[in-house]
Amino acid sequence: MKRLMSIFLALALALGLCGSALAEGGEIEEPPRPAIDTGMMDLDDTVSFPVPEGTLEERLARVTALVKDTLAVDDGYTDFSGDWSDGPAGRWDLYWSDEARQLNVETDGSGKVLNVYLWTDSGRVDRFRGFDPLFPSMGRDEALALAEDWCQRLFAGEESGRIDGVRAVLGTDGYWAVEGTVLKNGLPSPIRFTMDLRADGLASFDRSDSYRPYVGALPPAEAAADIGAAEDSLRGALELELYYVSDGEGGAQLQYVPCGPDTVVDAATGEAVDMQALYASFDGTYDRGNTATMDAAAAGAEGAGGLTAVELASIASYEAVMDQQALDEALRKIAALGLEGFEQDRCSYARDTQTGAVTATVRYTAQMAEDRLFGYSADQFAAAQQDGWDLTVYKTVTLDAETGALRSVSTRYPLWERPEEEPLSAEDRIAAAADFLALAAPEMADQAALCTLSGYDTEDDLTFARVHEGFFYPENYLLVSVNGATGTVDRFRYEWDEDAAFGPAEDIVTADEALAAYGDALTVTLGYSAWPVGVDREEYAVYADWWGYSYVEELRLTYYYEGLDDVSGVDALTGQPVLAERSDGTYVYDDLAGAPQADMIAALGLAGVGYPGGKFLPEQTLTERDAVHLLLSAAGVRTDGLEDEALYERAAQLGLAPEGAWDPDAAVTRMDFLRLMIGASRYGDGARLAGIWETGFSDVDAIDEGFAAVARALGLAEGDALHPAGTLTRADAAALLGRFMDR
Repeated sequence: MKRLMSIFLALALALGLCGSALAEGGEIEEPPRPAIDTGMMDLDDTVSFPVPEGTLEERLARVTALVKDTLAVDDGYTDFSGDWSDGPAGRWDLYWSDEARQLNVETDGSGKVLNVYLWTDSGRVDRFRGFDPLFPSMGRDEALALAEDWCQRLFAGEESGRIDGVRAVLGTDGYWAVEGTVLKNGLPSPIRFTMDLRADGLASFDRSDSYRPYVGALPPAEAAADIGAAEDSLRGALELELYYVSDGEGGAQLQYVPCGPDTVVDAATGEAVDMQALYASFDGTYDRGNTATMDAAAAGAEGAGGLTAVELASIASYEAVMDQQALDEALRKIAALGLEGFEQDRCSYARDTQTGAVTATVRYTAQMAEDRLFGYSADQFAAAQQDGWDLTVYKTVTLDAETGALRSVSTRYPLWERPEEEPLSAEDRIAAAADFLALAAPEMADQAALCTLSGYDTEDDLTFARVHEGFFYPENYLLVSVNGATGTVDRFRYEWDEDAAFGPAEDIVTADEALAAYGDALTVTLGYSAWPVGVDREEYAVYADWWGYSYVEELRLTYYYEGLDDVSGVDALTGQPVLAERSDGTYVYDDLAGAPQADMIAALGLAGVGYPGGKFLPEQTLTERDAVHLLLSAAGVRTDGLEDEALYERAAQLGLAPEGAWDPDAAVTRMDFLRLMIGASRYGDGARLAGIWETGFSDVDAIDEGFAAVARALGLAEGDALHPAGTLTRADAAALLGRFMDR
């Protein structure tokens, strides 16, 4: 079981105080690593790993001393043990504990800390899991300084740590989450690290190479190949495709989108290599690194005494739905679903509270048999049957319970891999999928075509993307999977926005112009890349036998485009690069000058609480939409791009939705905001109690006395009058929330 390691250390860490077991003996030398041929495309290369030196007792003592020195582990623990896992990725698991703490540290054979975990008994019994944001007990600048200090301690030799992002994690045990890149010889590598920091030390640490380390010797940071030639090679490998991309505001614009291979240039030889193809040769994948239900037979509204108008209205929405038998009859008429021989297993209904629409979900089951294998081999079936497997096939269909329109289809088989040769050809499967779509979703199918863009040529699923003015819009699609043996539909789903507003398709820049602009927006970087190396299964069978590896990885010095994900393409109308929206989890604004609450707004923004877009608009009247955005961000929910309905649904899940009808543009009063914020918090139940409060405010209604009293107790309000009906500005709301989080 993978352990997420973390440690809670004292301020002694920041001071660097520890009892070093290496003070007299100096640094421990690692055992020599065997040389390894790093020939560029020699896929027959093999690797080996060093054999640990010394007895188990000697090695444990050495590693324990190294870890105590690195992490400044104190001597107050009463129990200690160490476990060694042998193999190519040898690991020490070290455990310290006492009555109030349990510290776990994982290292490699040389004592390098890979991840850390410490549980401490705070003595606090707190089962509340609702809205409870609190500022971390230290500021962001302090967290950055502490993170830099820990990078100095955790990385040594040729390694150093580059901090790429810091974000606040709010709550009773709030902390700062740091992520970064492990540099090798000062150059970026594919190894990532994370650490969590509290005011008194490191709260967690983890390296991405913890469980599959890189092998072989690290090449020196000296490139033999010319950077200019490398840039020419990288540019020559760039490819773009032109299609519509959502603008996030209900529209779609034509954009040239990168689709070419993931290419790097070997800094030793100057050879350009398609890393996706190289990993595929090892059967690997290249990672750039860098609602309630309701039975159909339920009673209707007639004769249902004691129900409110709201309850009756909801119940009435089921009046027009098809019953279970009617649904079954309708579905069995669709031959492409292949329901012959299946039995209906269950049927449920769910009502969308926003639209009132009712969705039915019907599940069918069938047993595999020697004469009905659904495309699997007889040998597979016989072996599974002999082993006592449950050989039930499940097919689930969701549909509009009133109109019968299909929403989705899914099929789950008990066996995994079908034979590669199937009776239906690729052309037959495409034709069967198109015929099904013409029946199941004719209006959408008329506007779609089989998607020929990169990444959509999968064998199992066929994607029919929406087409406008001759260009694909792949974010609107219909997906169908046809069983190659039976010709029936195994999967079906779609995403479609009928109201999507398409941008113009005339006067666009040429593909060459777009490619030039894209290349100009990228920067060639010299750094280390992961590289797959073949394994000699006879000599190093442990790699295959223990982990099933078909290859291992080493680090090679390469030229590559760092930050490819930061440029999502080129705008086809303007010819300008489109920068991907990225965030370190903070909000920074340029309109706070003169705002009396500017410091609090800025502090909230650095903790990830606020509004996207770079504008806070402090004097703007707070609306229900604004209030929900603000409170959701304090609950750790990123609200960027959420439309009103999705915003409300998310707020309702967390108890942060306004009472009554949702009116996103309605102004929010002071008491409205206090009800929202306090009501969802640990103080909510108490605030709703009536007749027990003395608020000290002269203008608060009896029903709101509890919320007013809590507000005074938390320092959110003072004086003789609360002014509960007064509207708030966005800055006023930020001030209230900030004081609540600083309690």
